[in-house]
Formats: sequence, structure tokens, C-alpha cells
Amino acid sequence: MAFTNYYIVLGVPNTASFEEIKAAYRELAKKYHPDKNPGNKAAEDFFKEVQQAYAILSNPEKRKKFDMRFTYGTHEIPKKKSYSAPYTGNAYQYAQQQAQHRGATSQQNTAPKPTSKPDKSENHYILISVAVALVLLYFIISYSNNKPTNYYKRSKNDSILAFNKLKLKNSQGSETKIVTAKPDAEENNLSSPYSMFFGEEVYAAESKNSIKIINSYNSEAVVCLVNAEKPHRTIRNEYMAVGSTFKMNNIPDGNYFLKVYFGNYWDRKKKFLNGLVKGGFKNDLGFFQINTGKDNLELKQKKVGTSVSFSSYEIILNPFEENMANSISEEEFFSKD
Repeated sequence: MAFTNYYIVLGVPNTASFEEIKAAYRELAKKYHPDKNPGNKAAEDFFKEVQQAYAILSNPEKRKKFDMRFTYGTHEIPKKKSYSAPYTGNAYQYAQQQAQHRGATSQQNTAPKPTSKPDKSENHYILISVAVALVLLYFIISYSNNKPTNYYKRSKNDSILAFNKLKLKNSQGSETKIVTAKPDAEENNLSSPYSMFFGEEVYAAESKNSIKIINSYNSEAVVCLVNAEKPHRTIRNEYMAVGSTFKMNNIPDGNYFLKVYFGNYWDRKKKFLNGLVKGGFKNDLGFFQINTGKDNLELKQKKVGTSVSFSSYEIILNPFEENMANSISEEEFFSKD
């Protein structure tokens, strides 16, 4: 699969600040949002690229992982006439049309530079490089095929024993509550799958408030962090693979609760709310609101003398645990009220 350069998608350098990324996203959203381009499939595809780019680059942890794959020492965005297009199909054509409309130089009109025929010594080095690359590829594939995947072999009982508690810890590390859970009914491509529906994710750059979420080996999940105050806005949504761990950082002060969608085998084509929401699990386990034994998760950062105190929680998810969650409807999970 071709690698998409999200910095190029937003039109910012890879040294851009959070404010620059946010400003670029908003500017593109104003122009390419489907509501402003009704019936334009190309605009819709292009806006999805913009949404995904912002979801990655606005999250410090996701951006760090992306940067590790993005470049090897390059700190400047390539000129438009020399980089490979990060879009395909209708989305690329639409982006080219818009670039021409803004007066940008079209990649199609750029005359190719004449290339000189490589001499024999250059051919020699090319052959050596190809050979080395093939050897490395062989070892990588062999390692991947032989890598143990014992977590898929765990039994339901083993998982329940390993993940039978949900612990909430404050910043001093003292345990404040232990509860257990079970839903009434028995989530692979994405990071924040419902940002297009719930809207822009909310971060507080200076906040150290965090929630560490550990998913069990029983199912995939989409975890939503919801503001307990009306209108109960979902400020974060995170896809979690089987047995994975994710830490939500930079959470603004406030009271929150968690909603979780459990299931297996992500399907981009699945729809909810008569097509308003796209993406879901082929095998649904259900929608739930996490029961922490208290009304809300209170996150607050404050300065005490020369030090700063903050809230930090750790939550372990398991769809088979009793009393861990309360079953809710599809409408309640996707509610914006």
C-alpha cells in the first residue's frame, strides 16, 4: 500500500506546530467539506484524506509514530512539482483541479527533466543495492511469519482471570476504586474512526491529565471519551486492537465518562444511524458505558507551589467481565446531546 504523506495532505512542513496543523485543517475543511460540495464524490474522498491527516498529526503520540516512518533526516516538505502524489483516483484529480484554481503550478504541466544514461559503475551499485534489499526483505518476511502470536490462542477463561479488574489510580498512585464488569452480549486500519462524525478531537497542549486504557485479548474496541457536562460531547475516539494499550494524553480539565463499542473484524462499509456513521465491526459485541463505580472520571491539573499535580487513571477493558459496563443502544453511543 502506498505511503501517504499527511504533511503534504495538509500542506504544512513536518516541523509545523499544533496550531499551524489545526489552522491548515480548518482552512481545508471550509473548502472541501461534503456539506459545501454536495454530490461531489472527489471532494468527499479528498476531505477524508484531510480528516485522517489531522487525526494523526494533531495527536502527539500518533504523530511521533508517523514521523518515524515518514522520513530519514528530511525536515522540509518537498516541492509540489517533485513529490509523488499522496492521493489516488477521484481524490487526486479533485486536489489537482483545486490547485489549478488557486493558481498553483500543476504537476501535469511540469516538463520532465532530461535524465542522463547511467554509466556501468552506477549500474553495478544499483545491482548491489537491489540484492541487499532482497536479502533484507527475505529476513523481514521470515521473522514476521515466525513471530509468536500466543495471544490469539488464549482461552476465554484465561483472559477473564488476567483482566478481571478495572483499577482507577490518581496521580499519587493510590488505588481509589476496583470494580468488575460484563456486558449483556457477546473492532484494523484506523486510529480515530469516528472523528468525521463526532468532530474535531480536543486536546490541551499543556495538560498532563491522562487515561491509560488496556484492552483485553477478547475483542477489538472503539473507546470514546465523553464530557459529562451537557451536551455530552465526545472529545476523543480511539480504535484499539486485541490486547493493545493506549494512553490518552493532554486531556483538558473536566468530568468525563467512557463509552466502548466492542467487536471484531473492522468493516469500512458498515453503517449506523441510516448511513450517517460509517465503519463498524462485522461481529458486534455491543455498545456500553463503562462503570467505574463513580459518577464520572474527574480530571484536574493544578499548580501547588513549584510542582504541578494532575489526574491519571488506568482502565482495563473486558467485554466478558461482570459489572464493568452498562449496555447502551446504538443511538446512545453515537449521541451528540
